[in-house]
Amino acid sequence: MPASRSDGRATRWDEHRASRRAELVRAARRVVHHRGPDLSMDDLAAEIGTSKSILYRYFADKTGLQSAVGEAVLENLREALEAAGRSAAHPRARLAAMVGVYLEMVEASSHVYTFVTRPEAVAAAGALQGFVAEVEDMVGELLLPVLRHGASGDTLTAGGAQERALAQLWGAGLVGLVRAIAERWSGHRDGERTGNRAVDGAVARLDRHQLTEQITDWLWEGASATAHHAPDPRPATTRPEPS
Repeated sequence: MPASRSDGRATRWDEHRASRRAELVRAARRVVHHRGPDLSMDDLAAEIGTSKSILYRYFADKTGLQSAVGEAVLENLREALEAAGRSAAHPRARLAAMVGVYLEMVEASSHVYTFVTRPEAVAAAGALQGFVAEVEDMVGELLLPVLRHGASGDTLTAGGAQERALAQLWGAGLVGLVRAIAERWSGHRDGERTGNRAVDGAVARLDRHQLTEQITDWLWEGASATAHHAPDPRPATTRPEPS
C-alpha cells in the first residue's frame, strides 16, 4: 500500500477521533450542567447515550474527562478574559471586567465549575489543579497593563522579568480570593447553608454585578500599591451583559 494512502487513512482516523472526543466533551458538559457534578462514569455514559467503555477509551478515567471538560471551559474563559481586557479603558475597569468574567463563569453553570475544579479523588488533585493554575497565568498576563499604568494612564518603568513575576503572583492572589468568594456565593445561591441564615441569605441575594463591584473595591487598593499609584478616584464602571 502506498505510504500516502496509509498516511491519509491515519489522518482521517485522527480527525475522526478528535471530533468524537470533542463531541463527548460537549455532551458531558451538558449533562453535568443539568444533572450536577457528582455523577459517576456509569451515570455520565447513560445520560450521554454511550457506554462507559467508550468514555474510558477516550478519557482513561473520570479525572481525564474532568480535565477535558476543564480545557473546554478554559478556552471559553480565555476568550472572555481577553475581550474584557480589550474593552476596559482604565486599569480599574480592566480589573473589574476580569472579576466579572470569573463570576459569570461560575454563575453560568456552578455544576460544571465544580466538576472541573473538584478532584474525583485526593490522588487526582494535582492534575485538576492545572485548571486553576491556567486561570492564574491568564489573569497574571492580562494584569500586566494594570501594573504598568498609573491611574492617570502614565506608563511606569517596566520591570521586565520582575514585573512579570509580580503580575503572576498578583494573578494567583486575585484568582484565589475571587475563587473563594465565588464558591461561597454560588453555594449559598444553590441552597447550601453554614448555620447563619441571615448572613447566608444576604450573600445569596447579591447579584453578580454587585459582587463584582464589591470584590473590585477590595482588590483595587492592593493593585494600586503594587503598581505604585493612588487608587482611582473615578466611580467604577460595570461591564455590560454579554450579547
